[in-house]
Amino acid sequence: MALLRNGAYRIIDANLNRAREGLRVVEEIARFDLEDSPLASHLKSLRHEIATILKEVPGEALLAARDSSCDIGKSSHYDKHQDGKELSEILKASMVRTQEAMRVLEEFSRMIDFPAGKKFKDIRFRLYAIEKEITEKLNLSVRRQVVRNWKLYLILDKELIGNKNPLKVAAAATMGGVSAVQLRCKDITDKNAFLLVSRLRQFAPLQKVAIIVNDRLDVAVMTEADGVHLGQDDLPIKETRKLLGKKRIIGISTHNQKEAIEAEKEGADYVSVGPIFPTGTKKDAGSPVGVNKIAELKKALRVPLIAIGGINETNIKEVVSAGADVVAVAAVIIKAKDITEATKNLISRAGFPDDAKN
Repeated sequence: MALLRNGAYRIIDANLNRAREGLRVVEEIARFDLEDSPLASHLKSLRHEIATILKEVPGEALLAARDSSCDIGKSSHYDKHQDGKELSEILKASMVRTQEAMRVLEEFSRMIDFPAGKKFKDIRFRLYAIEKEITEKLNLSVRRQVVRNWKLYLILDKELIGNKNPLKVAAAATMGGVSAVQLRCKDITDKNAFLLVSRLRQFAPLQKVAIIVNDRLDVAVMTEADGVHLGQDDLPIKETRKLLGKKRIIGISTHNQKEAIEAEKEGADYVSVGPIFPTGTKKDAGSPVGVNKIAELKKALRVPLIAIGGINETNIKEVVSAGADVVAVAAVIIKAKDITEATKNLISRAGFPDDAKN
């Protein structure tokens, strides 16, 4: 019986350490990657709660039972293929490790008549809720970083393209440095929109480019596009997310700070603001908001900010200097005689941060 109790103490000791280590990894993700102070504090309090429970166990019994040098698990094969894991995989592994440790602690605390089983069970179920919360926040963080890396965003407006081949226009812009293309086709049938987006998705020169569909969520879902861009009168962001999934991007047009802040709260991956300057591309664009609006919104938001409307080689640097994360353009590229060179010229004049240039 003494041997059994000693084994139980050894298991409890190992799993207390395992739980605290796993929680610390998750806490660091919340603190340094997500920069989510409330969540990091919550995780820290859980670690302290476990430490408090630990004080109820005779410390000398745990230490006496510990035998790390003879632990057969220490020689487990190190899988080098696990190196280079994504942050989401590290998060998942650490959460599972901690949850499993809580389950083991719940069971083996009974063997030593340690009345903490219910506490460990309670922590385990709280961890399930935390895992869902932090996973959703991490997914959002990853999607927003993808957007920040775009820098130059082409609005492939079907009316502007005219008789040009949209695939060739997009490919030429991509060669110049565009890394995201939004298809705006208000006046074509659903079938033709589906076929056009499908061709864009399958076109070899565009395989590394994000393809975003304006308004038409059904087309975005069916073609497995990289995301959808919504207007203020389109479907709500939360409902759109249910249909689009966790990996793909949702952007939304905004016209003022109130709309932008609301979009951020709803989980938008980016907000666009404009027109920054006078534009003839979009008939219902409204009055120019100016570059000061970019600076104003940048102070109020954490979500990536995309500036759009009337932007060209003469004013793009002003837009970037004001704080725009990404610049969206249409006519200045689509109407250019040499689309690739026009795109390169825009990027060279923009003054994007060196570490984020395409």
